Amino acid sequence: MKKTIAILLCASVLATPLPVLAQGKYGNSFSADEARNARDKGDVIPLRDIFQRLKKRHGGYQVDANLYNRDRGQVYVIDWMTDKGERIRVTVDAKTGRILSTS
Repeated sequence: MKKTIAILLCASVLATPLPVLAQGKYGNSFSADEARNARDKGDVIPLRDIFQRLKKRHGGYQVDANLYNRDRGQVYVIDWMTDKGERIRVTVDAKTGRILSTS
């Protein structure tokens, strides 16, 4: 019985279209090429500019970063490790670079 449930669970995950899995909490995620194209067109500011601000503010380094579509535009969701060893998640307006939230 447990084996049957595990197989059905795996099959349902594999049958789910990737865009549905990518939507999640933050909206639709951009592929690396889509994010690069958005940056090159000037639709979003470069991540390196945001990383410089975060480095000044918290020290440390970037652990992960993704670009997402939200109802009101694009946002970067960045996982950051501070100099104090604290991992924080920062949501940034990708057009303006304004920090929307830190948790």
